[in-house]
Amino acid sequence: MESTYIRDTPNSRIRSATTFGGINRANGTPLGEWDRLNGFDLTAYPALRTCLPYAYSDIVSSGEITGYTYRNGTLVYTTADGIYLDGKGTLTAIQGLSAGNKTLVNIGAYIVILPDWIVINTAKTEGSVITANGAAITGKLTEYNQNQTKPTVSIYKLLYLDVPEADVEASKLAVGDAVQLTYTYAGRQYKKQVTITSIAVEAYTASGMKSINFDTTEEFPNTRYFYITNNKQTQSQQVAVSVQDATIQRLFPDLDYVVEYNNRLWGCSSKNHEIYCSKLGEPLVWGAYSGISTDSWAATVGTDGDFTGACVFNGCVLFFKEDCVHSVYGTKASNFTITTYTVRGVQKGSAKSLCISEGLLYYKAPEGIFTFNGSASSRFDGKLCVDRDSRTACGTADDRYIVMAMSDGTVFYYDKLHSVWYNRTLPNVISMHNFSGSLYAITKDSNNAMQKVMLTTDVGMDNRTAETAFEAVTGELCRGELTSTSSYTRKAMHTVIKKLTMSVEEWHQQGISSVQFAVSVQYDGGDWQTVYSYDGTTEEADNNVVTLIPTIPMRCQRLRIKISGKLATGPDATAQPYLTLYGLFIDTEEASEIGGKH
Repeated sequence: MESTYIRDTPNSRIRSATTFGGINRANGTPLGEWDRLNGFDLTAYPALRTCLPYAYSDIVSSGEITGYTYRNGTLVYTTADGIYLDGKGTLTAIQGLSAGNKTLVNIGAYIVILPDWIVINTAKTEGSVITANGAAITGKLTEYNQNQTKPTVSIYKLLYLDVPEADVEASKLAVGDAVQLTYTYAGRQYKKQVTITSIAVEAYTASGMKSINFDTTEEFPNTRYFYITNNKQTQSQQVAVSVQDATIQRLFPDLDYVVEYNNRLWGCSSKNHEIYCSKLGEPLVWGAYSGISTDSWAATVGTDGDFTGACVFNGCVLFFKEDCVHSVYGTKASNFTITTYTVRGVQKGSAKSLCISEGLLYYKAPEGIFTFNGSASSRFDGKLCVDRDSRTACGTADDRYIVMAMSDGTVFYYDKLHSVWYNRTLPNVISMHNFSGSLYAITKDSNNAMQKVMLTTDVGMDNRTAETAFEAVTGELCRGELTSTSSYTRKAMHTVIKKLTMSVEEWHQQGISSVQFAVSVQYDGGDWQTVYSYDGTTEEADNNVVTLIPTIPMRCQRLRIKISGKLATGPDATAQPYLTLYGLFIDTEEASEIGGKH
């Protein structure tokens, strides 16, 4: 990116950069690359140009957003009152939705809201809450089968719960579901984990009820049971026991991270050191172990530490910790297998940094940004040298950009076309979502107002950021270098910068948009000194003249250059101002050998 040519005068040269790169803090920041680069990109490559201001749309809601997902091109989000499926302020009310943040997971036509385990059927235009499975259903529990044949399913003992038919339908309970049965008998509370064997109207079912039968070999305390087979009583001694207000409730694992893959939900629990998946096609069934291919599944992992993230990659479900990743593969419960790789994993708090682009998985690790190819990880941000806190969000657009938002409001862009890093400023990014190649960020301000911000394009957005700041800072230039004063000798010489020249273009539309910028110089690590400034005023209606900005710097051993300013935006894309840097030229000459005076 840097070129050098010798001038006619002895020991004089011009170093220039007319093809610009991005951030490079790894090797002394050569001329043409930057220690800091905020608000510039390479859309005018090889020149450097200020970014268009962010375009955004306000998100309509009746309260603070607690969870979100992107579905079929639409942002879906929850508030304290329910869920917004169309992103336009149409509420599907949910009674009894708990307070706090939610995780929304898409599976088929459904959205599962966690940790409430509420399912929304999106196939219906208005949305439909089909179950609220965190709640228990109540009925009359009976251990008794006097003068009746056996129930629909052959079991060892008859234990059934009579529940109003409407409650059974609302619960969506099914045969094979593992549930928790809770009842009080003789002043003592009992909790049993049982499996539903049938749900039907039996001969012994009370009017208006359905009997939920359980497979169990345990009796109620101090009771016996009997039933009639071939007209013979199998147990001669019996006590009929019924418990009013017994409850059953689905068993759900306490999940830290949840993803969907192959029509199952997959999750992990740091508390239990376990990985789970739901029954095939049944996101609410996690305890069905009947020995069939559609069964639920669970496994314990032996690694230390908490889980830090989960995603689907290369046909496997990945569960990350900070120092390893567990990869689950297989097609059914009987052949699901876990393989553990000791790699740098996802930093705690950075689960949203996981994203896939062109066959690689990108994420934020404790040391920086890493990639994972399915078996090994490697650091990706060598030039960037990012060492930031967690709570990052990451996404990819058009397979060209990797975008990672940090909690301090810095948004790093990696442009894969030119292999460069740069950054922009966007506070309070909560999540990122990709749709049709466009990357959106969801942001929240101090008043909890939510916005959808377009990160890579600005099609279809309603508003544009009013002001945008920019800054480009070089590394330290001309510390001293090996120069050749003859064909036979090479000496380490001090280099004196005689002149700095920048070639820039400023464009604005008078009365609609404006550009303000300044050029500053730092000598030997001291304070920044402004050597050129432009306040945004001009005699021309529109200004797009390329200007040469010459500067005679002070003598020094180390020098840095900063170009900074702000854009005041117009009402539409055609009026957007910009500043373009076409060239940076440094006129130098040798002063004295290292250690001498200059």
